[in-house]
Amino acid sequence: MLWSPISHAISKYSGVDTSTPQATSKSVTDIKSSAKKALDISGKKVVSLEWEDLVPADEKRHFNSVGMPIAPNVTNHNGPAAKQSHIGKTRPELDGKIVKIPGFVIPLEGDANTVTEFLLVPYFGACIHVPPPPPNQIIYVKFPQGAPVQKLWDVVYVVGKLQTQVLNHELAETGYTMQGAKIEKYDDGNY
Repeated sequence: MLWSPISHAISKYSGVDTSTPQATSKSVTDIKSSAKKALDISGKKVVSLEWEDLVPADEKRHFNSVGMPIAPNVTNHNGPAAKQSHIGKTRPELDGKIVKIPGFVIPLEGDANTVTEFLLVPYFGACIHVPPPPPNQIIYVKFPQGAPVQKLWDVVYVVGKLQTQVLNHELAETGYTMQGAKIEKYDDGNY
């Protein structure tokens, strides 16, 4: 895991060990080879999650009321890009669960019509216009059947099998991976 001033300060002053993630670590190549076919979730219980549900209860004090990590003001458009905060661990009890979670899509792989791999993030512009969220607030999604590109510009629900696996990508480190089964239009009435 990369060292950052925020994770160092949290570890030093709060007693929270941010140096070793609880999740297993895999490369993008490992994830790609393990999720080559569509996931069948028919008849399985789907757990609806919000982003704060991905954070262990004893670490929620490091996040504000809207689920953003508490950090000093790091917005400086004249300096180097702000670093990703490595606050927090994943929740191992979510490993292997079929979940439904809303988020914004950052396309990684696909073609002009479909996206087959993407990062799911809690807010618009994450990893692109602003510093990436902590790893436990980013999900690397492998969607073998492909999601239509035109459906991904607004917030969507992604349903699939969640795994607590650290993945290092050039945009950010993720704390979770998911084999996506379906994408649904976001609607506040779905919960």
